[in-house]
Amino acid sequence: MLTQTLIALTLALAPEPAAPAPAGVLSIRMHGFRNAEGQVLVAVFRGAEGFPGDPNKAWKTAVAKVSNGRARVDLEVPPGEYAFAVVHDENGNNKMDTTWVGIPKEGYGTSNNAKGRFGPPKYRDAKFSVAEAGVVQQIAIVYW
Repeated sequence: MLTQTLIALTLALAPEPAAPAPAGVLSIRMHGFRNAEGQVLVAVFRGAEGFPGDPNKAWKTAVAKVSNGRARVDLEVPPGEYAFAVVHDENGNNKMDTTWVGIPKEGYGTSNNAKGRFGPPKYRDAKFSVAEAGVVQQIAIVYW
């Protein structure tokens, strides 16, 4: 009887397995598109590596359509630090087209509406935190 009581007490006091962190929702609201052609490419990064120009190094990617000058992406993400880059891929070739000197021919944007000086924005300017409750980012698409 004592052994059964000790086993029951041990089981009652044992810590429960840690639950995974709940996912918040990263809501990206984009506006300012000059037309509804093509698609919108979104690349979400969890660190500076690859940001903003190498979607192959992105943590998560998404594609959206433009409607009435706006697009929207909602992604479930664990709490943490992120940055993202957006491209209005007007011709649907799955990349940002640039001039021979690297100036974008298509619309783009980054989290926090971060702007670069003499080049793309830095991760440190575009990063933001997502809490368990999620976050909404409003992004203005820029064209040269």
